[in-house]
Amino acid sequence: MQTSFQLLSTSACAEYNDFQKLTESCSSSDAFERIDSFSVQSLDSRSVSEINSDDELSGRGGASASLTVSPLTPKTEMVDPVNSKSKEELNETLVHAEEAEMEESGRSATPVNSEQPDVLVAAVQTDKGQTLKEEVVMQHQGAEKLPKENCEKEELCKMIDLLTEKLEKREAQLLSISKEKASLEEAYDNLKDEMFRVKEESSSISSLKEEFTQRIADAEKKVQLACKERDAAKKEVKNVKEELATRLNSNETAELLREKDEQIKGLMQEGEKLSKQQLHNSNIIKKLRMKEKENESTNAKQSKKIKELEEELQHLKQVLDGKEEVEKQHRENIKQLNSVVERQEKDLSRLQVDTEELEERNRSVQAALDSAYKDLTDLHKANATKDSEAQEAALSHELKAKEELGLALEKAQDEARQQQEALAIQVADLRLALQRAEQQAARKEDYLRQEIRELQQRLQEAENRNQELSQSVTSATRPLLRQIENLQATLGAQTSSWEKLEKNLSDRLGESQALLAAAAERERAATEELLSNKIQVSSTESQNSLLRQENSRLQAQLEAERSRLKKLENENNRYEVELENLKEEYVKTLDEAKKEKMLLTTQLEMEKMKVEQEKKKAIFVQETAKEKERKSFTLSTMDTVSSTPTLSRSSSISGVDMAGLQASFLSQDDPHDHSFGSMSTSGTNLYEAVRMGAGSSVIENLQSQLKLKEGEISHLQLEIGNLERTRSIMAEELVKLTNQNDEFEEKVKEIPKLRAQLRDLDQRYNTILQMYGEKAEEAEELRLDLEDVKNMYKTQIDELLKQRHN
Repeated sequence: MQTSFQLLSTSACAEYNDFQKLTESCSSSDAFERIDSFSVQSLDSRSVSEINSDDELSGRGGASASLTVSPLTPKTEMVDPVNSKSKEELNETLVHAEEAEMEESGRSATPVNSEQPDVLVAAVQTDKGQTLKEEVVMQHQGAEKLPKENCEKEELCKMIDLLTEKLEKREAQLLSISKEKASLEEAYDNLKDEMFRVKEESSSISSLKEEFTQRIADAEKKVQLACKERDAAKKEVKNVKEELATRLNSNETAELLREKDEQIKGLMQEGEKLSKQQLHNSNIIKKLRMKEKENESTNAKQSKKIKELEEELQHLKQVLDGKEEVEKQHRENIKQLNSVVERQEKDLSRLQVDTEELEERNRSVQAALDSAYKDLTDLHKANATKDSEAQEAALSHELKAKEELGLALEKAQDEARQQQEALAIQVADLRLALQRAEQQAARKEDYLRQEIRELQQRLQEAENRNQELSQSVTSATRPLLRQIENLQATLGAQTSSWEKLEKNLSDRLGESQALLAAAAERERAATEELLSNKIQVSSTESQNSLLRQENSRLQAQLEAERSRLKKLENENNRYEVELENLKEEYVKTLDEAKKEKMLLTTQLEMEKMKVEQEKKKAIFVQETAKEKERKSFTLSTMDTVSSTPTLSRSSSISGVDMAGLQASFLSQDDPHDHSFGSMSTSGTNLYEAVRMGAGSSVIENLQSQLKLKEGEISHLQLEIGNLERTRSIMAEELVKLTNQNDEFEEKVKEIPKLRAQLRDLDQRYNTILQMYGEKAEEAEELRLDLEDVKNMYKTQIDELLKQRHN
């Protein structure tokens, strides 16, 4: 672009000062660099290729123009006024044409290729007419410019090298910026996809919340039904226990009455037996023998019964041990329930901490929103300062209405969107304007190159003519020189106007760049807020997943507890039935033991009496034996003659006495009244038996019987001690069972408290779920607000661009 100006200056400038002005105009390439640094952001590969093609054409034109320069004749001083006039006219026409073109490029938004510089062509055609008229005068100027052409060519080569380097740098910047643009577009698409994904996840979270609320309601209903069933079962157990207590009291009284009646009957029967025994001793002896056999059988039966009772006692002990284990299990279950309640309380405390953390996060998000709103107000203030006073009043009124009524967000969002759209439109228009300006500049360069070529050709022709006519026509060359000076002046003015336009464009581009940088910073802040919101959403999702896991765990625990409750209820019912059966058996065994104890006590008393009687009898027998020994010596001589009849008599008497003695010994199993009644008879019989010579055998029998009775007495005493021990053990077991029953009742009383705690926990859980839903809704609202803020920024940028364009 600049080589054409330099060639024109070398061929057309009459003085060195004019050439210096042109070189200063050429140094305005820095402005082009500033223009390109902003326009590069919007240009694509097509615009880059077009610019490169234009630069190549301009380079070729410059090279051809430089090659067509021919040696000229020296310049004369007669042509100065003519050159000054022509320069002034050219400057005026070119300035008007450029201003018209710039106005058209700023107003229009049509494609670049459809525009044509009509005004410029008209102005150039007028310039061509003037130059054709003055060709004769131009021939005289070429001769004076020859000494300066060599140095100017060297400077032109240097400038061309610098321009090529600048073009290469600009192309590299274009490529890097296009890559950055592509990466930013990809990031924007990724952010959109993530926003859609977050919306889908929020919808799924809401559906899951509804499902969990329904499940929790169903679980609460089931728990209430189970509690009602448990209360009914407890009432039934209490009623059964009261009935059993009343029944036990009535049964005990009836059994005591029966025992007394039986005792009375037994006493009456024993009295009748005693009377009959006194009358019929012989029959009693037979009956006593039969009774001995029956007693032996009864003793065997009693031993069997005792063994059975011992086995039953062992079985009862085993049952009691099993019950104790069951009670231990119940206690462990209660401890586990208490631990579960404590865990739930800990979970509630942790959930409360999580809610507090969520509230703090919401506060931070609200603070971020407040900062965003402050940024919005700052943007509105900046826009208000740039816009008119009417717009400032409207924006301030809208901001006040937004703060008062709560509709500020929607209006601000719409305004921001409009501004962003306006800024985008302005940026697009500026880019189009830059492209048009560059294309127009390229066209102007091409056109000026063509003009320079034509002018150079004319100069060559004019120089040739000047060489031919220099000798003859000296006075006619002065107006031509003046026209050349005028043309040079117009070129200088044109370059200054072009520099001014470049400065204006660079200022506009700088402002638009600043706006774009501010918009980029706002977008970056918005992206950071989006990232923070995404992090918060991920944290809320993780918390939601944890809550789901906890809910599932709690549901599993509820189901396990329900199954345990059912098992415990079944076991409780089974144990209650077993307790009833055991109580009945225990009552029966107690009755039987009492009866047996009474019989055994009576037998012990009888045996004691019999032992005393036998001791007395033994003493009496010993005394009789001594007397018999004493009298045997005296009676031996007297009884020799009548030995046979006395022996038969004594044998008969001794047999009767032995039978009576045996009857007396066998009658010891009867009651004690009979024993006292038969003392006299048995004593006489024993005396007669000892007197008849059977003392030693009777004593041995009595001693053996005494030993047997003592063994039986000791055995019966041991049995009585064992029965008393079993009675004490059973009493202790009854006490334990009653204590356990009381503990179970206390635990049953604690169940409504536990239910109340469960209800409180459910209420807290429901409140936490509601809080979580509210926080999720607030997060969604914040996301929507961020999207609206982004749209507001975009609209604000678009509006600013539109306003700058207008």
